[in-house]
This record gives sequence, structure tokens and C-alpha cells, in this order.
Amino acid sequence: MFISKITLKNFRCFEDEHMLEFKSGINYFVGDNNCGKTTIFKAIEFIQSAKSKEDWISKGKESEDVSVEIEFSGEDIQKLMETEKLKKYSKYVNSESKLLIMRSSKSDTWIDSRGNEKKLELKQVRVFNPETNIFENPAGIDSMISVLFDAQFVYSDLKNEDYQDFGKTKIVGKLINDITKDFQQQESWINLQNAHQEAFGENGLTPILRDMQKRIESILSEQYGETKVEFNFGLPEIENFFKTGSILLEENGIKTQVSEKGTGMQRALALSLIQVYSRIDKKIDTAVSKPIIFFIDEPETFLHPHAQDKLLSSLERISENSQIFITTHSPYLLKKFNKDTHKIKVFSRREGEARVRDGEELNLFPFSPSWGEINYYAFNIVSEEFHNELFGFLHSKISKKNKCYENGNKTVSKRITSFDGWLEEQTGVTKTDDKHINKHNNYIDKTMPVYIRNYIDHPGEDLDEGINKREKPKTSEIKMSIDFMVKLNQRI
Repeated sequence: MFISKITLKNFRCFEDEHMLEFKSGINYFVGDNNCGKTTIFKAIEFIQSAKSKEDWISKGKESEDVSVEIEFSGEDIQKLMETEKLKKYSKYVNSESKLLIMRSSKSDTWIDSRGNEKKLELKQVRVFNPETNIFENPAGIDSMISVLFDAQFVYSDLKNEDYQDFGKTKIVGKLINDITKDFQQQESWINLQNAHQEAFGENGLTPILRDMQKRIESILSEQYGETKVEFNFGLPEIENFFKTGSILLEENGIKTQVSEKGTGMQRALALSLIQVYSRIDKKIDTAVSKPIIFFIDEPETFLHPHAQDKLLSSLERISENSQIFITTHSPYLLKKFNKDTHKIKVFSRREGEARVRDGEELNLFPFSPSWGEINYYAFNIVSEEFHNELFGFLHSKISKKNKCYENGNKTVSKRITSFDGWLEEQTGVTKTDDKHINKHNNYIDKTMPVYIRNYIDHPGEDLDEGINKREKPKTSEIKMSIDFMVKLNQRI
């Protein structure tokens, strides 16, 4: 099961309504600072525990309502909903194996199965009923969210307590619980059980408390009727022992609590735990276990490229069973982008640009994604490398197709001049002007893509002095040429 869609309405920096779709593998969020990448993480927290409108509503939209709607998808949803704690909510999974939940400040009502009118407010989680086509809040649905999925967050300003918590819903707890399953069959645990029985049973604490039991029984019998009382000290579940645990880090012979370490070390521990978790994740029966969804903010922080590469490999393993969301400013983390299982969302608050757009353009080449391609589509960086990479690919593609120009009298060959002649006849091409004149062997470049390519490859040349006017291409001109070639590549 994974988050296939999130719809935000007046949620923090997302004024009005915004819908974002995701894939079950790794979802990358890229863009400038303060453009709303981690706000999507906060939307999950809103669904889980929001109590007041004021903490979440967009500035300037205070008179309106705030809401977050999440769509879960996956073939395993139905099996998950058949587990003991969720089976009474299985009717909310539609025929397409989708489950829709929402939290909203908008007041509403619905009629339950007994005909009673029920209120819907911000403090209540709502689930969409595909039979009635309305959102409802059946008994227990609020606690169902915690049973439905785990959300593990690693923020840049790390909440390190989550990675020192040994509870079974936390990563450390999951690691220990998985590794120690066989431990409960070993002699040391059995000896502890026997020792507990000895200490709290008939040979230990029980006889000491018997007199108190009788006194309580006597009072109960006099005032309420005959009643037996017994103090029972059962052995705690093994998870309760784990909760008292902590992680100590030793450096130069000195042991220190993780919480006393700097942010860099705390993040390193968090990411290390995730990587260890990736190696045992496949042992978990994901068909009946609730999914864990990871939300990692700028994982490249404090990591050199080699460490980033190792982290990425671990995240790839995790993504086989768990959905991952990553905010990043590092093109290096996108080097293994796979359009089949990954998705890129480009966030922007620049005027004239979409608030969030897909970055699925990272499939231009058979060898995609290239470094220049990543920088261009994910980080809006215009590079000479991407221009010439695209130019060479397009030239080769056109020549292999034996495209003709000049009324079919000439065919595009491996010569750049022939490609230039063909480009000149294409709709939308920018032609050279009196500031961009490049003459070589009696040939003058006709189009800006060719001019830019030649300038990049031969920036210092001025072969025919007095004729050439080789003005350096501006970034805006390189971008215009790239955009033209991308569109051209899609047409042919």
C-alpha cells in the first residue's frame, strides 16, 4: 500500500487547492528553499494528529477551510484491511483498491448505519465510503490511522527522539523486534520467565500480598457482595523491556547519549538505522503488515558523494516494499532515477511557474537521466553540457531517419552543416542575427542551436576576423535553444 495522491486545500503555503500524484517507489521533491517541499511531510502529520485550524491554514485564507486528503492505493490494501484491527473498515476500499481519508476544518454531517446524524469537524478523521459517496467518521476510524501505516520522518532539523525510541512502531524497535524473534525461545529468556514466576508467584510476592487481598475482599463483600481479589504480576511483553533501552555512542573511549550529540551525528545515526532496516525489510510479511512510509528531508546533508551513493542504494532496497519521499538539493541523489518506479516533483514559488510540476522529462535519452538533464529539469540549471548533449542526440536521431531539407534535395548527414540546414526549416527555431555570426570554411551558421553548439565547442576561435561576431550566448538563449530541441525531439 502506498500514497498515490495528496490533495491540499489552503494548507500552509499551498493556497487554494493543489493535487499531487506519487509512485510507490521513491518520490523526489526538488526546488528552492521555502517553496513547500517539506510542507507535504507536514500534511501527513496533519492527517495523523491535527487539532486546530490556526496551526495549518494558509496566510490570508483564515476565513476559509483547510483540508488534506490522502488516497492510498495498492493491490495489498484489501489484504491489509482483512487483518483483525482493520477488517470492519474494509468496505471503504473501492473496486479499484483505493482508500481515501481526509481531515478538514469544514463542518459537515453524515448519517450512520442506525440513522443517527453525526458531526464532522477538524478533530475527526474522515474516510470516503464508495457506497454512499460521502465522507464518514465511523467509530474507531481515528485510531485506525495509526494501524493503517507508519510514517517515519527524518527532518533536516532532526527530531532525534524518534530514533532513540525503542517502541515497536519506531525503526529501532522494529529492528530489535525483528532480530530478537528467536531470542524468546532461548534459555536466557526462559530463565527470566522462571525467575519472574519465582519472584512474583507463590514462593515470592504473592503470599506477602495475600493479607491485603483478604482485607479488600472483606470490605467488598460487606458493601457490594462477595468478590474475590487477586494481584497478578504477569511478565511484561518483551517490547516493554525494549522501551527502557537507549543508544550510546562511544568516541575516544567516552560514551554519550545520542541526544547530547550534534545534529550531524544524530542524522548520521538516523540514516544508518534506515540503511540497516533496509537489509531486514524483506523478511517482513508485507502482505499483512502495515506499510512504513519514509519521509527524509535533505538526506545529502553532512554526506559526501560516496556516502550519498551508499544511502541511495539502501533507499532503493527499501523502496521495493516501502514508499519513500525525499526532499533534496543534490543532483547526485537523482543519478539513479528510474521513471518506472520514481517520480520527481519540482516545487516553485516563482511568478509565472506552476506551483508543483512533474519532472518526468528525465527520459529524453536511452541513457537517461544524464547529469545535465537532472540539473535542468529538477533544479532549473541551464548548462552547456545539457545543450550539447541534446544537440548531439537530436542530430544523430535526425540523420538516422534520413530527414530531408531544401525541398527534398538534400539529406541530413553526419555533417553539422546539413543538420543546420534542416533545423532552419523547422517551426519555432531561432535563427542567428548580426550579433551571432560564426563563419568557418565559407559556411555561416544559420540557427542558434548550431551557433551555440559551435561556440561551446570552440569558445576561443575567431577564424575570420572582421566577419565573425561571436557574441557569447546568454543563459536565456541557451535555455531557448534547449526548449526548442526538446519540443522538436518530442515531435519526431
